[in-house]
Amino acid sequence: MILENMQQKINTILGGNYSAQIYFVLRDETYFKIKLVDIENQKTIPAIKTMFSDYLINQIVENEDLSLCELSTADERSNAIYCYDYDEYPEELGLFRNFDIKAAVRGDKFSFENDNLSKLHGYIIYLGSMEDGMVLFKKHYPISLIKRDAFLLGAIKSEKRFKKIDGDDIIRLNGSVQLMRLEDKIFVIDLKVLEQNFGFEKLIRQAADHTIQSIHEIGLIEDIQILRDAAEDISFSRKLSKVKNSSPILKLNISKEQIILFTKNTSVLSGKFKYSPDGNTIRLDTKKSKEAFLKLLNDSFLHSELTKLYYDARAKDNITESTQLEE
Repeated sequence: MILENMQQKINTILGGNYSAQIYFVLRDETYFKIKLVDIENQKTIPAIKTMFSDYLINQIVENEDLSLCELSTADERSNAIYCYDYDEYPEELGLFRNFDIKAAVRGDKFSFENDNLSKLHGYIIYLGSMEDGMVLFKKHYPISLIKRDAFLLGAIKSEKRFKKIDGDDIIRLNGSVQLMRLEDKIFVIDLKVLEQNFGFEKLIRQAADHTIQSIHEIGLIEDIQILRDAAEDISFSRKLSKVKNSSPILKLNISKEQIILFTKNTSVLSGKFKYSPDGNTIRLDTKKSKEAFLKLLNDSFLHSELTKLYYDARAKDNITESTQLEE
């Protein structure tokens, strides 16, 4: 699905006669369960529809600078949505992936007698009809739950004073979401939430291991164990995980000899690496050399045909492929 199709799909759903439902995702020690939330229909449901639709329109539909990328090749650009393209799905993501509105509406409702808001993990928001719609996920944080033993002071501007706001437990919501599902595609809006709350770290480490194995097969590094040790740090492992699918050097099977020659003869890489005594492998003995090595594999040192200068391009799209798609 390309970006324009996704934006059009959202527009179509929000432009029709759609409803909104919220489901609590409750987490026990070993499993998740969802419960339909009974929400007042006259004022609250319309406000919820407006809040989430405004967010989607502003952040996605009318965002002219937005990029749509594959999750496996996610880079450091800030204004992007990522399409989930891994073959595996963490167990924690399964509930969202398999959510079915026709089954959900027949499921259990949240019960104040039998359920506990302290187990609230997140929200599944459904916008659409029974035939067509979108599924959203919003992470819940304990700070957003105001318990009945707290004193909530509200500003009443019309009276120019503060008053106690009555009620039992109060949940504070805004329109931001971290995941979206359209048809059978999952789109990641917030990478950090995915990595920290859905068991995605395991897949990151697996992808990093595959990258290290590919590098080992080339014979490019003097001591491959250096990379394995560095991958214990999840931030470095995350960067490694992107290389296998995004590296033009690995995809095009650039030879070890070509890579070594490039590192020695390119001015922007001067002093970045040390080499084995025979000069045939790269020695990664500093943090800077490891970071430079990842940039090298991602072909991030770009040469301008106009200025003849080299640039460090952390986020880039393949212009040749884009042109072919447009044609």
